[in-house]
Amino acid sequence: METYAVPGLDRRTVIAVFSSLGLLLAWSFGSSLLEAGPISASIITYCLYIFYWYYAIRFKNPLIYRLVIFGTVAGILELVTDHYLVDTINSLIYPGNELMIWSSPAYMPFAWSNVLLQLGFIGVWLTKKYNIFKASVILSIAGGMYIPIYEHLAKDAGWWIYNNNTTMIFNAPVYVILCEALISLSLPLLIFYSLDRKPIRAITLGIVEGVWILLSAALAFGLAR
Repeated sequence: METYAVPGLDRRTVIAVFSSLGLLLAWSFGSSLLEAGPISASIITYCLYIFYWYYAIRFKNPLIYRLVIFGTVAGILELVTDHYLVDTINSLIYPGNELMIWSSPAYMPFAWSNVLLQLGFIGVWLTKKYNIFKASVILSIAGGMYIPIYEHLAKDAGWWIYNNNTTMIFNAPVYVILCEALISLSLPLLIFYSLDRKPIRAITLGIVEGVWILLSAALAFGLAR
């Protein structure tokens, strides 16, 4: 199967997205060592978000363009999930000494957009190498395994922490790991149906993903609390 058959899924873009993922991990690691606080989360989030828009426009890349739209819409709706985690189940805690939107730091919708773009891109890449089913399973496992590492770095960096009132694996609640696995599971299929369509399809599926994030959080919390 031809790996680069999807418009926008070319070697340059693969390198750019995977490099940005590596940069995010390296920045998170450095922030955790320095206990850098929320400002470091804001810097990397806004820089990556601007970079993705620049890349989509500069290289006229339809895949990145649709992924940014998809991620932005889902990221905005994720504010509802954050409120659920912070104020309904009293699990998630943000430092509070930063600009907030509702219960979330102002950068959070863009942080979710960046992560969904990265995972969604990997989902497309895996789908073209294998198929949607294998891509969904692989991405779900990878997403679930990645979370404990990222949550540990976020805690040490001073970005956010979780109350120890649910079952935990290191600094990550089990329900968060399960939630992330469910979110990752949905991405290859949703992104597939946004390809080669008008931008409105990416907006619509971004709404679907935003709702799915909330449902995944509630389902995972009910199963693994």
